[in-house]
Amino acid sequence: MSETEIRHANPEEGFDHSEPKAGAIAAFAIGSVLLLVLTIVALQVYFNKIWDEAVFDKILAPPSEQLKELHWREDWFLTHYSFTDKRTGVVRIPLDQAMQKFADEAAAGKLFYPAKSYVPKKEEPVAGAAAAAPAAK
Repeated sequence: MSETEIRHANPEEGFDHSEPKAGAIAAFAIGSVLLLVLTIVALQVYFNKIWDEAVFDKILAPPSEQLKELHWREDWFLTHYSFTDKRTGVVRIPLDQAMQKFADEAAAGKLFYPAKSYVPKKEEPVAGAAAAAPAAK
C-alpha cells in the first residue's frame, strides 16, 4: 500500500454486534451513587464528632483546678490590701476603694494629666486646594 491510498475497512471487522450490558452499567451507576452518598455521610459524621469534641473542650468542659485557683487569687487581689513593694511602701488597695478615691479626686479637680488640655485649631483651607475643588467635579 502506498501512503496516498486510503484503506477502507471492512464493515464486518471491529464492530461489536452484541447489545450493551445494561445490567452491568446500571449496577455500576447505582454503586457509584451509593459510594458517593456513603462518603458524604461518613464525612458529615466525622465533622460532627470533631465539632462536638471541640465545643466540649473549649466551652463545656469544667474548669481546671489551676484556673479556679487563678480566679480565686485574682479575686482576692481585687478585694484585699497587700504590699506590692515593701521597700518603697507601695500598697495595693481594694478595687472598690480605688474607684471611690478616683471619683473623689475627679470631683475635686485633683486629677493629674501629663499635658495641659487645649482646644484644637480649626484647619484653614489652602488657597490652591479651594480653587481646585470645583474643577474636580
